Amino acid sequence: MANLIFKYSAMNGGKTINILQTAYSYEDKGFKIVIIKSKKDTKGKDNIVARNGMMRKVDILLKENESLLTEKNYKLYYTAKVILVDEVELLSEKQIKELWYIAHLINIPVLCYGLKSNFKGEIFGEGVSKIFAIADIVEEIGSSSFCICGQKAIFNARKVNDKFTDTGPTIVIEDGTKENVEYVPLCSDCYLKYVKIHSNEAKTLAKLVDKVR
Repeated sequence: MANLIFKYSAMNGGKTINILQTAYSYEDKGFKIVIIKSKKDTKGKDNIVARNGMMRKVDILLKENESLLTEKNYKLYYTAKVILVDEVELLSEKQIKELWYIAHLINIPVLCYGLKSNFKGEIFGEGVSKIFAIADIVEEIGSSSFCICGQKAIFNARKVNDKFTDTGPTIVIEDGTKENVEYVPLCSDCYLKYVKIHSNEAKTLAKLVDKVR
């Protein structure tokens, strides 16, 4: 029986490279694959693009409210050995449920790659919440990214005009079309130091520390 699998890491954790390597491994053995990504991911347009420049055209560029359960898409699934999904955090709860049905009713492994949390330190959205709830296997990618201090990165911090921020819309794609927006993987200590240091909780604790001293 096939599974719905969620593989996650922080930014720069090798998710897209992992997809490309998996695609190559299947095709090298003569198997057909299907690659899916959300149209919300404007980076690379209808390609998935790794940070090292490697890219590959997707088979399904999924619109926000588009169903995966269509006759056109089924014709792709039917002959495929595996389905690979990039940036799965951009999919809706309904689309995640459809991936689960595809895996278990058509018996095709569905491997989804993405982030578990956004730049605010929260579960990325309804899609990630759903896939954590129903995925048969959830695993962190072994080549997880590292913080600027060298520790393992947990958070995906956003910088706008070279300054860290935890405000703004959840989805802003780092594709060169937004003004000076970039994402930096950080460990918990550095996320607190650079992003959350001015939060009410941090200020309250700082006052307690000073008072006790």
